[in-house]
Amino acid sequence: MLDISISKKEFANKIILENINIEIHKNGIYGIVGKNGEGKTTLFKCMLSLTSFEGKISFENEALKSQKALWCPTEPALYEELTATEFYDFYRELTSSTSNNSKMLFDVTENQLIKNFSTGMKKKTYLNAVFQNEYPIYILDEPFNGLDLEANYILVQYLKEKSKSSIILISSHILEILYANCESIFVIKDKKIVNFQKSDFQKIEEKLFQ
Repeated sequence: MLDISISKKEFANKIILENINIEIHKNGIYGIVGKNGEGKTTLFKCMLSLTSFEGKISFENEALKSQKALWCPTEPALYEELTATEFYDFYRELTSSTSNNSKMLFDVTENQLIKNFSTGMKKKTYLNAVFQNEYPIYILDEPFNGLDLEANYILVQYLKEKSKSSIILISSHILEILYANCESIFVIKDKKIVNFQKSDFQKIEEKLFQ
């Protein structure tokens, strides 16, 4: 079980999140929704201990360790003077991975410098790199940004398969993808969070924009 308890998170004396409690008891895909600035990325950074906060994050009754979770930020950092193949090798070294997965999720020109890639190709390269490893938790912040329709489809199918054995947390402004694939969706608004089950997804937009 993943247990997220954040009593308070603030920046410069401004409270961003308060009394956040999320319990996820089974594997599957879960959405995180909110307007810009509501704290979605901050929530993820709290989970990964990338920022300080008051509270605790636990997984399987222990403090969540960063090695247990994959993190894909909205704008992933890439070493653009490397080729895609070199970046994959670098990432394996960085994460001490023993994976030798030659089958990547996306087709990418492997011997071209990353700096010459389009935005979408850079995103595909990063996803190829991080998906070389297996994790019990996947945290993806706007993973569909920059991807075309086909790439979005491929990514969704991949995550659906992974969700059979892992917890997948996705923030996205593309609500239709979340509605179609999530077990439940957590809406962040005014520092608080509300959990919507599938039967209540039609109420999410009212909650967001009322």
